[in-house]
Amino acid sequence: MTKRHWLYALIPLAAGVAAGILRRIRRTQAAAIDKDDERPADVGFMRAIHDASRRDVARLLDLAPQLEGRRPPKGWATLRDTLHYHHAAEDTDLWPVLRERLTDLADVAAVDRMVEEHRELEAAVDATDDALERGQGVAAAAQHLDRVLRQHLDHEETAVFPLLETHLTRRDWRHFLETERDKRPARERPEFVAWVLDDASDDDAAAVLAELPKPAHLVYRLVLRPRYAAQHRWRAA
Repeated sequence: MTKRHWLYALIPLAAGVAAGILRRIRRTQAAAIDKDDERPADVGFMRAIHDASRRDVARLLDLAPQLEGRRPPKGWATLRDTLHYHHAAEDTDLWPVLRERLTDLADVAAVDRMVEEHRELEAAVDATDDALERGQGVAAAAQHLDRVLRQHLDHEETAVFPLLETHLTRRDWRHFLETERDKRPARERPEFVAWVLDDASDDDAAAVLAELPKPAHLVYRLVLRPRYAAQHRWRAA
């Protein structure tokens, strides 16, 4: 057999070896993904949403004395809508899943209390929205919202975050994040990302960006962040 014939004979063998290697790589990657999916839930993204909510209610409080008789700042609509979407998603798609995993009645009661607190918080949001639309009583409404929101977020982080991390897997958590994302209109999703990353801490930014595909990181830095910052949403109109 000539040298050329040997080479031709080796081509199918090499192709078979390459295919086998690729299959092994895919199996290894799939196993790694499956293993990662079974790890405890990482609630860093939700913590970032909480911190962004605290940040914006503080901005509202600072601005409130200037808003009597004036139009609401642009940033208010984003905060208001985000609270509505986020709490509806928790009540509908997260707490029922978590409740099914719980056996301790005290833990179940803690989750049920989140739903009750959401009702109180929604009432405070609606009252603030009404005050801003009328341009009257803004400072008092903002102070009440700040108190109710912070109490709820602190309570959720101390009482329920540990339950999420103990009883839900990363697969469960990823499903919830995807479900919450899909509840928001597609045109609003880029704004939500820019909102939660606005002035975010390094830890919060890392948690959010970890849930986004790599190309989206570049889009955020080059397009979304500068466009969002240029809007000056927390300024009296």
